Amino acid sequence: MIIGVDAGALSIADARLKVGVWRISVNLLKHLAVLDRENIYRLYVFDPLDRNITKEFGSRMEERVLRPTTGWFRIRLPLELRLRPVDCFLGLSQALPSGAPKSIGFIYDLGFLHTPQSYPDSSDRLTRQTREVISRAGHIVTISQSARDDIMRTYGVDGSRVTAAYPGVDERFHPKGAGYRAKRPYFLSVGSVKRGKNIPLVLRSFAAFLRKTGKACDLLIAGGDYWEDPEVKKTIAFLGLAGRVELLGFVPDTDLPAYYRGAVALVSPSRWEGFCLPAAEAMASGCPVIASTAGALPEVVGDAGILVPPDDGEALTQALAAVASDRKRRERMIRAGLAKAKAYRWDTFARSVLRVIQHL
Repeated sequence: MIIGVDAGALSIADARLKVGVWRISVNLLKHLAVLDRENIYRLYVFDPLDRNITKEFGSRMEERVLRPTTGWFRIRLPLELRLRPVDCFLGLSQALPSGAPKSIGFIYDLGFLHTPQSYPDSSDRLTRQTREVISRAGHIVTISQSARDDIMRTYGVDGSRVTAAYPGVDERFHPKGAGYRAKRPYFLSVGSVKRGKNIPLVLRSFAAFLRKTGKACDLLIAGGDYWEDPEVKKTIAFLGLAGRVELLGFVPDTDLPAYYRGAVALVSPSRWEGFCLPAAEAMASGCPVIASTAGALPEVVGDAGILVPPDDGEALTQALAAVASDRKRRERMIRAGLAKAKAYRWDTFARSVLRVIQHL
């Protein structure tokens, strides 16, 4: 069987964009290459892929560069599918082209509907694309039970059409090894510095934590600024936090484990998440997690972390103080997080997707 794959996300050259869909796509295809010894995969991209990635895919995954890039998804990819048909199609970018047979559409979350202010430049596009996935897909894959329930409730989709499969945590994220050595203890935020990550709330709560506790702590923010929330730097300046907050920019996976291991806690009060890879990575690295009650975070973190409403700055301040001051509680969170993270494996994720392919 020949399986077509929208792998356009893998053509990304800007490191700041190698998050979310990029990471899921890379790890899914890498593990499918190991698990599936029968099918051929045609990876449709708009630029040649990095050889460091494709060497892990193997000979059963064929790269197809489609040009021109203008109208790539609306015209060029549908034309390719008509000229060179496939038996099944994976839409990994929360979109499906017209004319794709037996399509499996990936929908990661519906945050663009719940908090459209967090998606000022893309909510309309995501709304249209997701409706097309719902209407065109023979089956839908999503990344948490929370997201599955949301899709079924919002679009009236029967549960037999939607599979929830947790993404995984790379093996490099583990508690053994050195932590990042900073001049002071630090809290950590990981993820693109965009509006939905709620970083201004983190900054305000961190400033209140410093005032109330007098503790000598810093806040490190690791994440690309491609979709930069303009309020982040303004809030740092307004609160006088320049000496206590460091914007690290994009941090590669090779360096992230040390940052997790050295942190007092990961702080991730996002307004909406379909899963939240940083929370899973932090738990696997032995880092306590403070997260929000929105979206899939209660499911992903569970009792292993402290959950606060995404608009409750006082609750977040109290959570920061609790983790920084109560050593025994922090140790309990670390143990619980390590146990919780064991459920998040890329090979398990790939097996779930392969079962959907075989069923379709």
